[in-house]
Amino acid sequence: MLTDSEIERLSQAIIATIASPVIGSIEDYTWEAIFHYVKDIPLSDPALGRSKLLYDAVDLVTKTGWSLKSLQLNSFNFGSSFLFVIQRADIIKKSIQLGFPGLTEQSSPNELGAAIIQHWNEKILLSQATQGVINSYESILLKTIKGYEYIYCEFPLDPLDPNIFSWAWTVDKITGRSGAGLQGSVAGKTELVWYKNQKQLFRARTIPAQAVRITVDRVRLTLDRYVKTVLSALQDQINTQVFEDEPEE
Repeated sequence: MLTDSEIERLSQAIIATIASPVIGSIEDYTWEAIFHYVKDIPLSDPALGRSKLLYDAVDLVTKTGWSLKSLQLNSFNFGSSFLFVIQRADIIKKSIQLGFPGLTEQSSPNELGAAIIQHWNEKILLSQATQGVINSYESILLKTIKGYEYIYCEFPLDPLDPNIFSWAWTVDKITGRSGAGLQGSVAGKTELVWYKNQKQLFRARTIPAQAVRITVDRVRLTLDRYVKTVLSALQDQINTQVFEDEPEE
């Protein structure tokens, strides 16, 4: 989890981000940028290209990687659960590559589930090897639509054990039909859900007691002040860089 100083940096970064009138919500690259600030690690320019690997932030010194997610919920409390997408998993198309030749949507739930976990585990292991990660985490920023309350959660992110999962198709409560989502459970608790139509894999997480809750005042800069402030800071940074790059006489 975060240290006290990192929690303070997270709070400050959230305040600074939501003060920007050109940012509607903290998500995607905005959350990545905030997290890099919190951990004080270098941030690359997204215009130079973004990796499709698992870890959105990597500390090369400690060999720690974080997969970052930001989610908007109607409300949240410690102990409540939520689902979010972790991967597009077209296991039928990749059945041979995954070691499941002949796999179809009509295959048994357990066989489909084993392929799903194999697909996910391969991404973890490939990303760890490619990005030089030993310590692996999933870091999630939860937020409400009003944008003043946040919860930071962090979980270990390791390959899953396929032997502890049981799989079954979900049943529509209205129509009574099954087959839309394949649910993977451990000890009776839902951990994964795979939807065959969208080929999306969802993971369930529960907000732990040690999660960090941050509440801020949502104050926005005017557009004029924002533009003038950023341009002034940008010019100062350019001038500083020019001064530092000048050769000594």
